[in-house]
Amino acid sequence: MKTIKLHFSFLALLSILLLTSCEATLAPAYDQAIVDKVTVSSDLAMRFFAEVDEGTDSISFPVREPVYNQLIGAFESLKLHAKARPVPSDGATKKINALLKSKGSNPIAGDYPSAFAFEQIAETFQRMKQTDREKGLNPIVIEAFKGQIEIYLDQAMTYESFLKR
Repeated sequence: MKTIKLHFSFLALLSILLLTSCEATLAPAYDQAIVDKVTVSSDLAMRFFAEVDEGTDSISFPVREPVYNQLIGAFESLKLHAKARPVPSDGATKKINALLKSKGSNPIAGDYPSAFAFEQIAETFQRMKQTDREKGLNPIVIEAFKGQIEIYLDQAMTYESFLKR
């Protein structure tokens, strides 16, 4: 009986030591490479919007197609990199959403917040590319696409910056 108590005590002590040395991951690790690529890709996106802000026609679409492809590829790649990290806890996402709300921005959604935003940016550029190819873009439509992309860029950049803490 004394041996059983000793084994139980030892196991209890070992369990406590193991549990207290574990860290709970509230959010994925900060990744400077993702932040750098977001910065480069968002700069390219905003320069592209500045180039086409007066509108486009479908005849000149082939000139812009490589830029669309570069932007779509960049944000698809960012999505993959962001999804390669562990899923954040709800607590971290709630804090980030509170920060976004204080800035007047929309909350982020999904298990991989910045990956979701990157995916939405790539899909928006795909829709913009298709519309440009088919009939060109007028300035109002360009502003609508730009506004949507800016919302998702803000969400992704806020999330990634939050991870640096």
